Amino acid sequence: MSEIRKDYFTDRLVIFHTSKKKTDIEEEMQTLENKCSYCQGNESSTPPADLVLVQSGNSLAKLSDTENEFVKDWAVRVFSNKSPIMTQTPNEGYSDSPLFSEPAFGYHYIIVATPNHDKTLSNLDIDQWINVLATIQDKMRWLYGKKGVSYVAVYSRNRADNKITSNHAHFEAITFPRLPPILDQEATTAQKSMHELGTCPMCNVLNVETGGPRQILSTDLYLAFSPWASSYPYEFWIVPKKHQTSFLKTSQKEIGDLALIIRSTLGGLSKALNNPAFNLIFHTSSEKKTTKQIHWHIEIYPEHQINEGLNLGTGIFNNSIRPEQAAEILGSKSRKELAHLIGVE
Repeated sequence: MSEIRKDYFTDRLVIFHTSKKKTDIEEEMQTLENKCSYCQGNESSTPPADLVLVQSGNSLAKLSDTENEFVKDWAVRVFSNKSPIMTQTPNEGYSDSPLFSEPAFGYHYIIVATPNHDKTLSNLDIDQWINVLATIQDKMRWLYGKKGVSYVAVYSRNRADNKITSNHAHFEAITFPRLPPILDQEATTAQKSMHELGTCPMCNVLNVETGGPRQILSTDLYLAFSPWASSYPYEFWIVPKKHQTSFLKTSQKEIGDLALIIRSTLGGLSKALNNPAFNLIFHTSSEKKTTKQIHWHIEIYPEHQINEGLNLGTGIFNNSIRPEQAAEILGSKSRKELAHLIGVE
């Protein structure tokens, strides 16, 4: 049973769910000894995959599992989370302010980025990143075709210790019946700027950050930079240089360039901070009919042990690393990663 509740006074939303069949502790106790549910050979430990990428000659085939047979020798697998935080059979009703609630109706999928447990998002090869991004795109498009889906959130948490299932390189895709508050705020700001000034605020940011002290890496089609008011140390964003509202509009050529800059910057981050844990989040416009559109991008947040009291109490962040300093460090490492990847060392 899942339920979405809204804060008394703000737009903050909380999902309450009790769908887990195993405790978090039990899940964390799974070890590398052929017990990782996401590893190749352990496909029966997960629900059947409805999308499986398999190398077939010089091309990739899109297959799916059946109840009795699981696809082997795969490159990427996509299946329903067996402990979803959203539910497809909601039985909770709606209630009004100040005790606002609504059913947490939605879908929750796992996208396993590699069959190899020892691989991380920071050291996947470019071709595999292309496979992963194309799969994310396919799954997002499929989810947006479902009734009751207003937004598809895609994110990944990469942990430093990979000795458990949840640390096997993967993404999660979760749908929501409404636009999440942060995306709604971004879209409202963008809509206001377009209406009053006729310009996209993110395009303005790109004009300022390109070639500046916060630039980390630039490729033909994308820019990576540390944002002016970074919330966390070494936070950085990856943004398309041309105005583009949705990741689903990204072409095959653009995906190739995106894979290159993601791999280069995550590799640089790993080298600079000794393989830190981090969160990677897609910020993209909803595919439903709405005027609330943003310039889509990816945000990466390295995890640090910091005092969050100030943030929790005031909404103000305390960052000990200026973005200019972070960009200098990450830029140096990321450029070396890029040179290595394209063979121009």
